[in-house]
Amino acid sequence: MDFKRSFTVSDSKFFEYADTVMAILPADLPDFTAFDPIFTGDYVNQIKLASDNARAVPPDEIIVDQLGGKTQKVKTALTDCYNDYQTIAYFAGRAFKGNVSVQNEFGKNDIRKARNSQPKMIIFMDLLITTVAKYSAELLQAGCSQELMDGLAAKADVLRNANSGQEGFKKGRGVSTQNRIQLMNSLYELLKPLNEAANIIFRDNPAKMKIYTMPKRARKSGSTPEAPAEGV
Repeated sequence: MDFKRSFTVSDSKFFEYADTVMAILPADLPDFTAFDPIFTGDYVNQIKLASDNARAVPPDEIIVDQLGGKTQKVKTALTDCYNDYQTIAYFAGRAFKGNVSVQNEFGKNDIRKARNSQPKMIIFMDLLITTVAKYSAELLQAGCSQELMDGLAAKADVLRNANSGQEGFKKGRGVSTQNRIQLMNSLYELLKPLNEAANIIFRDNPAKMKIYTMPKRARKSGSTPEAPAEGV
C-alpha cells in the first residue's frame, strides 16, 4: 500500500502550524464547543498526543544520516578484512613460492571480486580462515604471526555484523517512513476539522480565521506542485 501525506507542506511547517493551534485553541475552545460538541476539553490533549507520536519517529533525513554511519562501518570492516588478507597472501606467497594452486586456495584468484562486495567478502573470509588453519604451520615458518591468523575470525564477524546491521536498517527505513506519514496524517485529521469549523466560526474575524487555516505549499504560476521536502 502506498502511504501518501495528507498535507502538502514540509514537516517543519506542518508542526509549526500544529504548535500554533495547540497554543491558541484553549482560549477559543468555548467558541468551537458551542459550534460543534465534538470539540471537547480533551481535544487539545488529543492533538498534543498525536503531535508527540509523530515527532517521536525520526524524519527520513535523520534515517539517511544513520544509514550513512552503518555504511561506513561496513566499509571499515571490508578494508580491515582486505588488509589482513594482503598480509596473509604475502606470507603465503613466501611459504608456497611458485605453487599457484596453493596460493589460489588463499583466494589469490578470487579477491578482486570479493574486495568491494560485503556478501562476497564474508564468504571469502570464511574460506580464508579454513585455508589459514590448514596451512598454519607453513605460514608460521614463513614469518606470519599467530595473532594475525587467530584474529581473522573476529574480523570476519565484525564484517558480518556490520553487513547485517546495514541491510536490516535499509529494510526498516521504509517501515519507519511509512509509520511517520501515518502518524502525521492522524495529526492532520485532528487539525482539519478545526480549520473547517474556524472558517465558519470566525468568518467575520479574518485574523483569527487565518490562525486556524491549514498551510499549503505555494505554487508558482504555470508550475506543478513540488514534492514535500521533508519526511518522505
